[in-house]
Amino acid sequence: MSNTINRRNLFSLLLNKSKINQDVKDPLFEKYSRKIFKGRRYQSVKSATKSGFTDRVVPVSSGLNPYSGSWGKQEVLHLLKRTGYGFKKADVDALLALNMTNAVNAVLNINITAPAPPVNSYNNYSPDESNLPYGADWTNDPLPVGTNTTNSRRIESLSQWSFGLACNQNATIKEKMTWFWYHFIPVDFETVRSAPFSHAGSNSCRILYSYLKMFRDNPLGNYKTLIRKMATQPAMMYYLNNQANTKTSPDENFARELMELFTLGKDPLSQYTEVDVIQAAKVLTGWRVINLNTATPSTNFDTNFHDTSNKQFSSFFNNTVISNAGASELDALIDMIFTKSRVVSEYICRRLYRYFIYYDIDATIESNIIIPLAQTFVANNWEIEPVLNQLFKSQHFYDMANRGVYIKSPFDLVIGSLRTFNLNYTVTDATNFEAQYRVWNYFNNTVLSGLEQTMGKIPNVSGWVAFYQNPSFHEYWINSSTTQKRFDFLNRIFNGYNLTYNSHTTRIEVDLIGFIQQFSPTICANPDLLVAECILYLLPIDISSTQKEQIKIQSLLSNQTSNDYWTSAWTLYLNDTSNTTNKNSVKSRLKSLLVTLTQLAEYQLM
Repeated sequence: MSNTINRRNLFSLLLNKSKINQDVKDPLFEKYSRKIFKGRRYQSVKSATKSGFTDRVVPVSSGLNPYSGSWGKQEVLHLLKRTGYGFKKADVDALLALNMTNAVNAVLNINITAPAPPVNSYNNYSPDESNLPYGADWTNDPLPVGTNTTNSRRIESLSQWSFGLACNQNATIKEKMTWFWYHFIPVDFETVRSAPFSHAGSNSCRILYSYLKMFRDNPLGNYKTLIRKMATQPAMMYYLNNQANTKTSPDENFARELMELFTLGKDPLSQYTEVDVIQAAKVLTGWRVINLNTATPSTNFDTNFHDTSNKQFSSFFNNTVISNAGASELDALIDMIFTKSRVVSEYICRRLYRYFIYYDIDATIESNIIIPLAQTFVANNWEIEPVLNQLFKSQHFYDMANRGVYIKSPFDLVIGSLRTFNLNYTVTDATNFEAQYRVWNYFNNTVLSGLEQTMGKIPNVSGWVAFYQNPSFHEYWINSSTTQKRFDFLNRIFNGYNLTYNSHTTRIEVDLIGFIQQFSPTICANPDLLVAECILYLLPIDISSTQKEQIKIQSLLSNQTSNDYWTSAWTLYLNDTSNTTNKNSVKSRLKSLLVTLTQLAEYQLM
C-alpha cells in the first residue's frame, strides 16, 4: 500500500481530530479537496454565506511592486513564519513597531554574532578518544586514526547543536536560509562518514561542521562564490565522490549534480548534454582532500590525477573549449556555467519561490515573479539578498493567495511550535551539556525523524522531496505514517512529559496561562477577544464567526452561553493565583481552547 494519501483523505484525517462537531464546511478542506490543481482558492471577502467566506479561483496576478496594504499582526506573522521557524511574541511586537520596509530589512539583517561551536557533550557515556575535556569545542581537534566512535559522537552532537540553533534563532532569516542551502546543496552526514576515503570514519565530523558553517556564515551572500567554495569543500568531495575522480577513472557524479541540481536545473531552457557532463568531470579531476586527520584539512589540486586534454563543450555552452590549465580549469568551468545567466537565475529563483512562497509556478507566476526576480539576481551579480529583499517587500508575498496554503515542513511544525509556545528546550543548568544536547537530540532524532525531516540526514542529493518533486511538492510531508505523528507531537506538548538526562529533568509542557498572559489584560478577560487573538497567532488565516463561537462555547465557556463564565473564572484566578481550584479551572479551559486550535487543519498550514 502506498504511503501517500490524497488531499481529501488528508484533510478528512485532520478534521476528524477536531473537538468541534461542525455543521459548516471547513474552508481549508474545501480548498484542498481536489487532487488536480485548477488554480489556488483563497479567502477573499467576508460574505453573508453560512461559512462566512467567498472563494475565488483565479490566477494569482499580484507582482513585485512594493506592498502598500495594511501592516499589522497578520502581515508580521506571515513574514516571521515564512522566514523563520515559528516566532516569539517579542519578535512580533518588535516588527509591529516598524513599517513593512524596515521590518523586512530587520529580518534580512544577519550580521549577528556567530554562535559558539558544538562541544563534547557525550563524555559521560562515551569517553572522548582524543581525551578532549567535557564541554570543550571539538571543531579544531583532530582525532587519532581509528577513533570512529568519537567521530560518530561528534557528528551526533553537530546535528543536536544545529537543532538548538534553530530553536534559539532570533527574528532573522539566518537559520531558515541555512537550511535552504543545506537542502539545496546537501551532504548527508552518515554518507560522508562512511565514504571509502582516508580518515572519513574517524575525522569527518569537522568537515561536516565546516560545510554547515559555509552556509551559516553568509547565507544571503554571493551565489556564484558559494558554488565555487562548495565545489572543493571536503564534505562535498566525499559525498559526491569527486575525491575518486581521476584521469584514468573519471567519476561524473559531482559534475552531473553541479549542472542538474546546483546551477542549471532540468527546466526546458537547460539544454546541457551528456557530453557536457563528461567534459566537466574531466575538468574536475585532480582535486583531493588531504590532511583530514590533522587540525588543517584542505582540498588541494594534484596534477598527477588531472586530465590534461582539451575539454570541448556543446553548442549550449557556445562550443567552449577549456584547455589544460590545471587548477584554474575549475574557475573556467564555473564561469562558463554562469554565462547561461537566464537559465541559472530563473532556476534558482524557482527554488527560492518554492521554499518561501508556494509550490505552484504557473505562467502568470513565471512572468510576474520568476523572470523579474531572476533579472534582479543577474543585475546584482548573483547576490541573494537583493532577490529576497524584493520578494519579501512585494505585493505578491503578502497576497492572501499565499497565506494559509503552504503545508508546514516538520521543522516548521516542531521547531515553530516549541518556539511559539515557549517550551523549555533549553535546560536550566547551562553546564550540563549532556542533558542539553540530548534534549535537542530527542526532538531532532525522535520527533523530527518520525516526520521525515532531520538535521544532518537527507534522502538523496536532490534534498527533501517536498521542495522539488512534482506533482505534490509539500503534500509529501503528509502520509499515513506522518499524519498521526504530527498530532501526537502536538498532544504531547499540551499533556506534558519529562526528559531526564544526566540527572537533569526538563519538563516539556505548554504553560497555558503564561501563553495567554502575553496578551493584554483586556484580551485575557474577554473570551471573544481571547479566542480571536489565539486564532490570529496560531492559524494562518481567519475562520468563520460560527466556528469561533463554537470554539469559545466548548472551551472557555465549558458549554455554557454567557461570556461571564470565562470572565468570572479568570478574575477569580487573578485575585488569588495560589488557589489550586481556580488555577485548574482556567487551565483546563485554556487547554481545551489551544488544543482545539492546534488540532484544526489550519494549524498544519502557514
